[in-house]
Amino acid sequence: MTEYFHRAIGISRLSGQQAARHSAIELGASNPQVPRMSTKFIYALTLTITGALLHLLLFFTGFQTEKLATGQHFQWLGVAIMIAVLWLGIKAVREESPHKAMSYGKGVGTGVLISLYSGLMSSVYNFIHFKFVNPNYTEYQLALIRTKWEAAGMGEAQMDQAEKVTRAMMGPVATAIMTPIMAVLFGLICSLIIAAILKRAAPDEVKAA
Repeated sequence: MTEYFHRAIGISRLSGQQAARHSAIELGASNPQVPRMSTKFIYALTLTITGALLHLLLFFTGFQTEKLATGQHFQWLGVAIMIAVLWLGIKAVREESPHKAMSYGKGVGTGVLISLYSGLMSSVYNFIHFKFVNPNYTEYQLALIRTKWEAAGMGEAQMDQAEKVTRAMMGPVATAIMTPIMAVLFGLICSLIIAAILKRAAPDEVKAA
């Protein structure tokens, strides 16, 4: 009788363990882990959103239309924002690395990827902005540029010829194409400097040195 009782308890425990395992498998299948966005993409998205907000701010305040002569100087804010976001993004990637170390090459690569992702997303927004939000931006730009051409002593025929080329380069499509290219080039320049400041050797590399 005692032997039968112990066998029954053992079977009960085994069944309980199997049931628990089965429940755990079902729970894992019904609640898959949501993939987390990479740090590089998060900072690229941040850079894109801040750039879009700057465009909208300049547009609604008139610094991208009637007051473009003054507003063109505010575009340096975009440069400052990009430098700040790249700094924070490269630093965040370094802090996630083992021993919070990062080589110079990885720092440069991180900055370039952030710039590339942001450039591609900004390309889409810039097309929408200059096609639908501020479709007359090219006209305001050309009016401003013509005054400079006149001051430089260019003739009417020369200005007309130059205007055709400039107009083609300032259209929404051309702007969308050039945005990721310029973002990567400028991002590379910034990253070369930022990575040199934020690079940090791993502890084993320090000991070996």
